[in-house]
Amino acid sequence: MCGICLLLFEKENSEKFNLDDILKKSRLCNRGPDKSKDVKIDIAEHLSAVFTGHVLHLRGDEMAVQPAQDSQGNLLLWNGEIFGGINVPESKSDTTVLLELLGQCSSESQITAVFAQVQGPWSFIYWQADTKTLWFGRDVFGRRSLLWHLPESHDEAFILCSVQIKPWRFKEVPAVGIYKMTCSQTESQALNTITLFPWKCAVWPGTLDIVQTDPDFATKIYSCEKPSDIVEFKISDDLAVSSQLPILNKSLPSADYTLPELTPDQAYLDYLQNLLDTNSYLRTLSRQLTGVLLEAVRTRVFNQHVIEPCSDDNSTICHAKKSDGMNVEACMDGAANDVAENGIPCDSHMTTSSRVAILFSGGIDSTMIAALADKCLPIDEPIDLLNVAFELKPKPSGRKEKWDVPDRLTGYTALAELNPDRQWNFIEVNVTAEELQKTRSEHIQDLVYPLQTVLDDSIGCAVWFASRGIGVLGNGQYRGTNICSKARVILCGMGADEQLVGYSRHRVRYKEEGWKGLINEIELEVTRISSRNLGRDDRIITDHGKESRFPFLDERVVQFLSSLPVHEKANLDLPRGLGEKLLLRLSATELGLHQTATLAKRAIQFGSRIAKLENNKEKATDICSRLTNVSHNQNKTEDL
Repeated sequence: MCGICLLLFEKENSEKFNLDDILKKSRLCNRGPDKSKDVKIDIAEHLSAVFTGHVLHLRGDEMAVQPAQDSQGNLLLWNGEIFGGINVPESKSDTTVLLELLGQCSSESQITAVFAQVQGPWSFIYWQADTKTLWFGRDVFGRRSLLWHLPESHDEAFILCSVQIKPWRFKEVPAVGIYKMTCSQTESQALNTITLFPWKCAVWPGTLDIVQTDPDFATKIYSCEKPSDIVEFKISDDLAVSSQLPILNKSLPSADYTLPELTPDQAYLDYLQNLLDTNSYLRTLSRQLTGVLLEAVRTRVFNQHVIEPCSDDNSTICHAKKSDGMNVEACMDGAANDVAENGIPCDSHMTTSSRVAILFSGGIDSTMIAALADKCLPIDEPIDLLNVAFELKPKPSGRKEKWDVPDRLTGYTALAELNPDRQWNFIEVNVTAEELQKTRSEHIQDLVYPLQTVLDDSIGCAVWFASRGIGVLGNGQYRGTNICSKARVILCGMGADEQLVGYSRHRVRYKEEGWKGLINEIELEVTRISSRNLGRDDRIITDHGKESRFPFLDERVVQFLSSLPVHEKANLDLPRGLGEKLLLRLSATELGLHQTATLAKRAIQFGSRIAKLENNKEKATDICSRLTNVSHNQNKTEDL
């Protein structure tokens, strides 16, 4: 995983684009702590380009330094993982494999076909030297961030970057296909021509408007702003690219389709167990879901490059305790000094030797991932569970524990249901109001950008603190010790609610419009996930030099769930905590997660109680004033 960036500018403006100065104004380097490199080339008589990459080494015996360059002069910046579709030997980097394949391509259809095969999260920038063509894009789910700055004058650069660079305005590159940019070889009015090769049947995020036949393509790209005369946009009429997003099964339940009613005195768990015992078809589907999720998790924890958590060379205290999977080291940075409860700096903290961590609320999504990760990793390997809480405001009646937020309580309940033979490091990430406000204004808002709603603020902040992994160990022999997770892979449950009917708005739609309305809502959810969630989450998590991985958005999982009618995944005639994500609840029941299987959906902003620290009258879709300070005041609501 990497931080990637391209700057394309007219040579006469070269002095304006000093790379060292530019990188100081971004969080790009945080994404790739292992190796950095930049390459500058002339791509026309009047145009220069700078490619810069910052590598987080996770796979392959040898680090593939980026930008990767082959003998033909092709350059690749790759921010992704190939989990399937293309064979990547265990000892090789997928960057190397991908560059070799692209170097063999001699046509547009061959290049787009390569990316159509890739299973896994990605964004990329590729310079094809012989045709002097730039290619870029994101996977169909938008699991990796890629932003662009579109120049409005010849003095500005065209910029592609994983994160924003101040003071330029950026938008997320729409994850609707593969983009090709050709540049005029002599000075002319148009600096670039960008052609989109859309995914087959791709729709604009948040709509069901087909991209390929949309006559208003350029306007949507610019989000209602005046299109620039520096960049010209076109859409390919004859080449649509196969994508990994399957067609949703829209079958309606038959007239006689029913599930047993929940009796007044029946416990939810008893209902689920009875359904497994009496409905062989749903039992088979639940086991199939468990199977594809297991393989998705296995793929995401397999073949990691091992990074030593600490060494005597960089720490004054470093005693590896391999028997318990812990290390003790001196605090090496300012962040580690924040780990002690009540803001008291510590002299030392423990670091885990875990390779895998999980964003862990104790809800069904994250607990399922934890239970399946347990089946994929050696039993002597610890797993970190990252559980975030924002301090509860005191009440006149008094409150015994200010960190007893709902997700903390359900987190411990779920922990008790996991394999007791595994070492689980339950890390209590406790965030005060003061730390939240300071870190948001100085750091997090730059990563949430260009998104800026109240919902983006709440989720972005919660995920940033959780994935940092600094807190207090809540279980085991070192309970109460300040601790820092060094796991570079973080498994996340995002994508489950969109596919398995998990949101409260799904009940509203079902109540108003029945199965047809619900099916349309689910179709809309999946098509807009690339623009709502995942680019933001990638910017947030990878800022720590860690990588987010989403098992519920594995291509095989999405294919399986999309193939099922919605009524086989959920039944909203059943009450909350049972009917939504019904199929996943059956899988959890069979895995022995009995209390977890009947927990109702609770969003992270409410479960962690970050929402309680802010203005309770705000709506999730409101522009968040905390994210729109002076540095971003030029970005109005039309940027959403």
